[in-house]
Amino acid sequence: MRGLLTPVLLVAACFQPVAGVVFVLDGVLIGAGDGRYLAWGGVVTLAAFVPLAALAVWLAAGTDAGLVWLWVAFGVGLMGSRAVVLLHRSRGDRWMVTGSPGRGAQLD
Repeated sequence: MRGLLTPVLLVAACFQPVAGVVFVLDGVLIGAGDGRYLAWGGVVTLAAFVPLAALAVWLAAGTDAGLVWLWVAFGVGLMGSRAVVLLHRSRGDRWMVTGSPGRGAQLD
């Protein structure tokens, strides 16, 4: 199991730039009050990730490579699909609405 540390860390490191973009856009859209889109985007992301994770586990069952392939599925399926969903939203301007009803408490 200790021998998997290097390959898993290399896979995780490869997806760090994508994860950075995802985390920044998450914060921006949360701050903009775009929670409804983020919730539906999470459903789309889940629909993309779960089959890939199941496939990775099934293909590598009984081998040590299963953990590495699960991290690949995480990077491609979860982080990749979240990046696509969030970049799609950020390219438009529908999330840039300030002061619309239901977008948080108003300060006096």
